[in-house]
Amino acid sequence: MIYRVTELRPLAFCLPFCLMLLPTVCQAQQGGEDRVLTTADGWPIHITYYESSKGKESPAVILVPGVEGIEGSMTRRVWDGVAGALQKNGFAVVTADLRKHGDSVPPVDESERSRLTRLLPADYTLMVTQDMTVIKDFLVNEHQKEKLNIRKLGIAAAGSSGLVVTAFAANDWLRKPWPDAPTLAQRTPRGQDVRAILMLSPKSSVRGLSAASPLRLLADPAREIAFHIYYNPEDRAEKSSAEKLFRFLKLKDENDARRIIEGPPDKAFSAEGLLQGKAAPVMEKNITEFFDTYVKGRNDPWQTRTSKLQ
Repeated sequence: MIYRVTELRPLAFCLPFCLMLLPTVCQAQQGGEDRVLTTADGWPIHITYYESSKGKESPAVILVPGVEGIEGSMTRRVWDGVAGALQKNGFAVVTADLRKHGDSVPPVDESERSRLTRLLPADYTLMVTQDMTVIKDFLVNEHQKEKLNIRKLGIAAAGSSGLVVTAFAANDWLRKPWPDAPTLAQRTPRGQDVRAILMLSPKSSVRGLSAASPLRLLADPAREIAFHIYYNPEDRAEKSSAEKLFRFLKLKDENDARRIIEGPPDKAFSAEGLLQGKAAPVMEKNITEFFDTYVKGRNDPWQTRTSKLQ
């Protein structure tokens, strides 16, 4: 298992490495198609889907911007460059605005918009159980069409969404296969697909979500999940949060984990800031290499998700 925590560095320093889907298709964005998915509780989740041309063995990645409130967060467009780079490398990619962020707000007048986008503690839980679930279901549907291999799934997130995706990944790993065969190896999977998680400037806590239990569950070496955390060492609160999360991931045997921390940079970036400007090409390369190694490189052949019991 590989765990990484990396300080964010300037360009001058080299960085180490059953829900209803409404396929509303809009104009393609840099190789992607805008779509709207609808959660079980009726919330519209806007995504951009970058389809792979490589067929059923294509790995998949979900990219999520921070969820700090609609006024203080980027939209999924900030991931366009990374998504395009991953698509060129044979990945199927989804960039997503979670509820109350970006485009994922019901069409209402301005007075209602303010009320509807006010973040409540329950919203973070709903992002886990509703928003991320409908995105995963969309990818499973593409898997069943033999357009990708959901067994090779990575996720990248920024800020508070780092805890959202780790909680989702933990829930996904708790989904046991269908009891449709005598042995575990012969049974049809229902989850346990997330193979790598990359976080940019993650928070160590958000209202309604705990970091400890999900990360400790995902840290089980039997799950073989890779982690890469970037953070700004010049921001004391950010540095503290990143290192706290990493402590949840560390194993007792130090030889089972690698922690990478660069020396103090002249300047550091935070969260989505690293995906923009002159730093963007470096991060596109680093993120692609990370998912290439720990997702695309896995030996997990395509397997149907239609159980013999269905």
